[in-house]
Amino acid sequence: MYVLGVLSLAKILVVRLEQGIVNGLLGKYYKWSNGKPPKDFKNLELVTTRIDPQVNFVWWDEPAPGVPADRFAVEWTGYVVVDTAGYYRFYLEVDDGGVLWVRDQVLIDAWKEQPPTVYHSDIVELSAGYHPLRLRFFNNEVFAVVRLGWITPDGKAEIIPSSNLVVRKGDYIVIKGLPQNYRIEMWSGELLESAIVKGEEARINASKLEEPVDAYFKVYDGEGRLVGETPVVRNVWGGDVFQLTIT
Repeated sequence: MYVLGVLSLAKILVVRLEQGIVNGLLGKYYKWSNGKPPKDFKNLELVTTRIDPQVNFVWWDEPAPGVPADRFAVEWTGYVVVDTAGYYRFYLEVDDGGVLWVRDQVLIDAWKEQPPTVYHSDIVELSAGYHPLRLRFFNNEVFAVVRLGWITPDGKAEIIPSSNLVVRKGDYIVIKGLPQNYRIEMWSGELLESAIVKGEEARINASKLEEPVDAYFKVYDGEGRLVGETPVVRNVWGGDVFQLTIT
């Protein structure tokens, strides 16, 4: 707003209504009818989707509602969160087959029918932070095993904890509570993205954010004048929903 020709910035309160970060991995469960599934899963029938806290399963019956106990496949995607930089080794126990990618690099390829078998990756150096992870698994006969673990730099072998696995709930950050045609900018050291309020919300594209950021929002009115900015918000990521209030 303007007062006697001088720009006076308003105070803007920000409240997070929904958290975009969820612990675990997004699992897509498929079924098929003939042979074993291809690694790309393009022609498989998607049955259900859910977030699994860990990959640590032994199944004698159906792994999820509507998914048969035999001839099913699962793709898990998300991020593995490395707390301490260093050298890691991943391991995968499967019956039948699986392939593990970290940052689009194949670390384990065990795509074949087999009894429960453990595979170890080569040692990989990982920086602290978020690393994209993808795991594909298939099972042909009744009875299935799939476990995903790692060996940390201090030599500890464990199933990767849920606290070290995350998935974002969506590709957009939703801003509510502002007038129509207001513009919202998201900043974290630099301008990241912006959006215009349409209807009752603005949707900021966060698909390029590989990990959460500490960010704040600048608000501009319909004439392009700066109204104010919010305090810094920790761990902003896709799927977050915020309510902004101008006071």
